[in-house]
Amino acid sequence: MLRVPTFLLGLVVVVATLAPLSAQETPKQRPGPFLIFGPVHIIRDERATFKNEQGKFVEGPRVLVQTLEYNEDGTRQDRTSYTDANQAYRTLDTYDPDGRILETKNFRSGALENRVVSSYDDQKQLAEELTYRPDGSIQDRVVFRRHGNQREVESWAYDIQGNIVAQSKTLNDLPARRSKSISISPGGVSQTESSVIENPDGSWVRTEQSNGSLKRQVIADGHGSEDWILYNKDGTIKSRERILREFDSHQNMIKETRLNANGDSADFTPSSVAYRMITYFEKD
Repeated sequence: MLRVPTFLLGLVVVVATLAPLSAQETPKQRPGPFLIFGPVHIIRDERATFKNEQGKFVEGPRVLVQTLEYNEDGTRQDRTSYTDANQAYRTLDTYDPDGRILETKNFRSGALENRVVSSYDDQKQLAEELTYRPDGSIQDRVVFRRHGNQREVESWAYDIQGNIVAQSKTLNDLPARRSKSISISPGGVSQTESSVIENPDGSWVRTEQSNGSLKRQVIADGHGSEDWILYNKDGTIKSRERILREFDSHQNMIKETRLNANGDSADFTPSSVAYRMITYFEKD
């Protein structure tokens, strides 16, 4: 499987994790794809699901899903994720003082699984990412090219002998917020086109067409709440998801509740809740 390029994570962050508007000055953001602000030291993420007990939705026990630890300037970030099977996956990210990712090391059950090394051009823009196996052989290669307001991301995956086993290319039109991608693998050829439009009311419309299937989502941000609407091909509403968020004084999210409704129904029921316990470095 090809690694998702870091360049493509920006759109996900913008659309899926809209921060609340505030009249006060926004604290400095930590490096990385997550919206983390201020002198964060440790984050502990827990999640619980809801179950229906005699017509009433009750929150179940909290389960630890992730911990993150930052050094004081944010250039070293240590993240451990936990699965339902009690397996631990650790990721160690290293950034330069300007916030550019230098290296990512991924561990499974304590053993190094791979490491990703990023390099930059003369303008300090991301140019290439190489993923190495523990034996030093190349697992994936991602190249980033820029042509004015156009961005091109090309990826290759290699087997242990160095043969290409999969490849993909994505073209991003930044002003139009449109992208086209094609992926070639042993499973066949996949083509995807997507676009994001911001409406005058502040909502976002994301449309994705992949191999003949069409998916349209409307995301409305309500200053701490967010609605996702998934449409069928005929334009009818397939489902709705509502996300309610709470933030601390640093504008970091500390609670997120997800609710779902079928079709065009306004009857939302809670599905899951995430809690984030954050400790900060103390100022002198």
